[in-house]
Amino acid sequence: MTIIKNTATLTSHGSAALRKAALSIIEQALAGADPYGATRRLLRLDGDQLHVSGRIFDVSAGRRIFVLGAGKATYPIAKALEEILGDRITGGVVICKHGQQGALRYSDMVLAAHPIPDEAGLEGARRTLALARQSRSGDMVVCCYTGGSSALLPYPVEGIGLDEKKTVNRMLLSCGANIIEINAVRKHLSRIKGGRLAAAVHPEAR
Repeated sequence: MTIIKNTATLTSHGSAALRKAALSIIEQALAGADPYGATRRLLRLDGDQLHVSGRIFDVSAGRRIFVLGAGKATYPIAKALEEILGDRITGGVVICKHGQQGALRYSDMVLAAHPIPDEAGLEGARRTLALARQSRSGDMVVCCYTGGSSALLPYPVEGIGLDEKKTVNRMLLSCGANIIEINAVRKHLSRIKGGRLAAAVHPEAR
């Protein structure tokens, strides 16, 4: 499948041979970074065994599987998971950026704002944390978090409202801080970041 849609226009002037070579390199790079393709390459279902990069997980009947995710590249990962696992997925919450096309059958897809969070993202974060807390021993929780999840998954700590979280985000984005510094501040203002979501999952879930 061709990713670049205007190849003819881009190669219609200048050195066509060099432009075609450059576009071929770009196509290969984009294909290699495609989250859907990467998920399909890394995961394989063989009967009741899910193979993930050399590890094997039992997904036989009776085992509950939850999908949690947020980020600008999360939808294709969740889509690939549904194609691989199908109705073995018990449920999930996947938060994507407004404008994301497509639909999920076994997980709820929430559309929210980025880079400044909104109410939809807050509700999605509440539902994500609640679902994580429903996990129990023997369950499998598959997480697919990508870039942008910090804004798409806002859940302020007690005493801070969403409007204040928005103000902090605007300040961080405009002050010149890098993403590591920004996230260092964000995690202290969140009920879900800094490992808190992982801690909400049952310790004997996989």
